[in-house]
Amino acid sequence: MRNLPGRNGVPESNVISFLGYELDTETGQKIDTLSGNEITRGNRTYRSISHTIFYVLSAYSDAEDVKPTGNKISSKQFRGNQFTRRGYTGEAINLVKNFGSSSETLINAAQVLGGRVVDFPVGDVAVELLVLPRVPMVLVLSLADEEFPAEAWIYFDETIESYFDSEQTYFLTHLTIKRIVEAR
Repeated sequence: MRNLPGRNGVPESNVISFLGYELDTETGQKIDTLSGNEITRGNRTYRSISHTIFYVLSAYSDAEDVKPTGNKISSKQFRGNQFTRRGYTGEAINLVKNFGSSSETLINAAQVLGGRVVDFPVGDVAVELLVLPRVPMVLVLSLADEEFPAEAWIYFDETIESYFDSEQTYFLTHLTIKRIVEAR
C-alpha cells in the first residue's frame, strides 16, 4: 500500500482516507474514524477488517488509472461473474434491514462517509459513495409501502472491472455496506 499515494486519484499523502478509516502508509497504523478506535492485530474483528482493506487496496494500487464514465452497472453485468458464487443479495438485504423504513437515515449515513444523494431511474432514494477516488458506488433504496416491501440495489460505474475482479468487488461492497450501517 505504500505505492498507493499519488496513484488512481489517491492524494499524495502518507494517510489514506477510505470508508471512514485512516490508514498511515508509513507506520501501518489504521484508525476507525467512526469509532475513534485503532485497528489492531489483537482484535479479531479488526484483524478481519484489516485483511479486507489490504486485499482491496492492494488490487486498487496495482490497477491502471481509468476515470469513471458515469454509466452504472449491477454485479449481474460483471464479466466472468458466472464463474463465482458471490452474490450481492445479502448486502441488499442488509441495506433494507437497516434503512428500509427511512431514506433520511440512509442519506445521513452516506453523508458521514462523504456520500451524496443522486438522481437515479429506480427507487425512492439513491446515494453515491466515492468508495475510492475512481470507484463510485450507488446504493438505491425503494421504501416499503402498503403494497410492496422495501428493496435495495447496488450499482457500480462500469469501470469497476478495471480495478477489481468480481470477488474483490464483493469484498469492497461488503465492507462498504458494513461501514454505512455503522455510520447510522
